[in-house]
Amino acid sequence: MKRRELLFALAGVGAIALSPLRSVATSAQELDPLELPAGFQYPNGITRSQDGTLYVGSILSGRILQINSAGEVQTFFEGNSDIFSVTSLRLDEPRHLLWGTSPDVLRTPQSNAETVQKPHRIFAIDSRSGEVRHIIPMPDGGFGNDIALDPQGGVYVTDSLRPRIHYLPPGTTQFQTWAEDDRFRTQLRFGLSGIARQSDGILFVTMYSDGRLFKVTPQSARDPLVDEIELPRRIDGSDAIQFADDGSLIMVEGGVESGNGRLLRLHGLEIGAKPQFNTLASRMDLPVNLTVVGGEIWLTESLFRHRFVSGQETVIPDRFFVRRFALS
Repeated sequence: MKRRELLFALAGVGAIALSPLRSVATSAQELDPLELPAGFQYPNGITRSQDGTLYVGSILSGRILQINSAGEVQTFFEGNSDIFSVTSLRLDEPRHLLWGTSPDVLRTPQSNAETVQKPHRIFAIDSRSGEVRHIIPMPDGGFGNDIALDPQGGVYVTDSLRPRIHYLPPGTTQFQTWAEDDRFRTQLRFGLSGIARQSDGILFVTMYSDGRLFKVTPQSARDPLVDEIELPRRIDGSDAIQFADDGSLIMVEGGVESGNGRLLRLHGLEIGAKPQFNTLASRMDLPVNLTVVGGEIWLTESLFRHRFVSGQETVIPDRFFVRRFALS
């Protein structure tokens, strides 16, 4: 896999050294980060329960951490041969299910020094017992990137390799194609990535490599209506998205080409408005995912870019964090 493609793969889920300084706009305050335990590397998937418990997964491992509201960390799930990476997490609290995506982004090494790629899949783990409830392969060799849940327990999944949004109806293990559109296709490495659902059922999805945003509106008697949102500029690695309480969209910009990872806030999604970005934080090292609850944002910054800086490939950071921001 070429270097640029691998950057897209790792985040979607030009190498330069980044300044350790981070700038934060006046509309967000950076809070003290949560330090992750030694040995847990390259965080990615993240979600939060109503009682303040965080769940954090890794790009390279199926291990999932559980962090309580006091900041105490323990391993919730060790990972296994079926769950070998955790690039998205969403918690269905009424049904006690922690849903996640597990794509084989870097391929699995074999004893003969070759690698194979396991089928990408999603999973569900009982949030009370830690028991695996579901392992569901992605249809047609697709790449499950990010997840959104509906109140009934249905699961929406973006497919980065196929121009589709999949839907898993409540209580089933068979995907349906919820929306398919040629505009979801890409000539670059990865297509659909982040996904967020409004309370009225309207979905917003991002295109990772193309830096685009779409609104997908359910229709009672026909396929969902797909509209592209005209953004002020192309997003450089448009990854995870979540809604804030005021209806603005909080977005991760990986900074794949520029090296400048950002946390963005997009206003003006209502009909007739003109969308505008507000940069909440910048100069981050390949940010990949986030969860938003109330006025607070928890963001996973992968710190993976060193692997593509000449001479720094094996210099693994000794500490990894979950970044925290308070919206004003």
